[in-house]
Amino acid sequence: MSLGQKLIMIFSLSVITIPALAQVQVGQYRLSRYQQIVTEYKRDGTVVVKVTGNRVVLESADGQVRMEASVITAESRLRAGQETRLTRARAEGQVTFRLSQPKENRVARGRAGVVAYDDATRQVTLQNGVFVEVEDPQFTATQKGDRGTIYLGEEDLRVVLEGDPERTETTIQPKQPPAEGAKK
Repeated sequence: MSLGQKLIMIFSLSVITIPALAQVQVGQYRLSRYQQIVTEYKRDGTVVVKVTGNRVVLESADGQVRMEASVITAESRLRAGQETRLTRARAEGQVTFRLSQPKENRVARGRAGVVAYDDATRQVTLQNGVFVEVEDPQFTATQKGDRGTIYLGEEDLRVVLEGDPERTETTIQPKQPPAEGAKK
């Protein structure tokens, strides 16, 4: 077998062993990069999807909610003729998250051991080693604590963190105004 044939065979074998990207779309959100999926269909139209893997992802179609973790459980309500929205989600195991308010050009991102999202109350609860960074057109803020809640209002964003004073910290820095261009 020639060197070219060996390289083609090695390349062919490596292409065969690359797994396809696992993804499930449920209405207005998708779950991806999972190794196992368990789906429960309840009588009242509720669907609970639990995915596990190394770094599974939950992402809303509008890009406003994104979580990565070892385990994510997502719940939605299916009704004929209605938009299927994410009603609740829980992520566990070194969770990273990103919450976006596009209208305000604001993003909250961070990490925690457990992150739970509730669409009805527009709240995100955080537990175990919480870190939150808020990027706003006017300021940048970083916060650390043991546990907390992010309230996602239509226009406002409120972050409440609690914990041992030794581990709780907030820093807020105003942004510098953009430098004026050189005058001609």
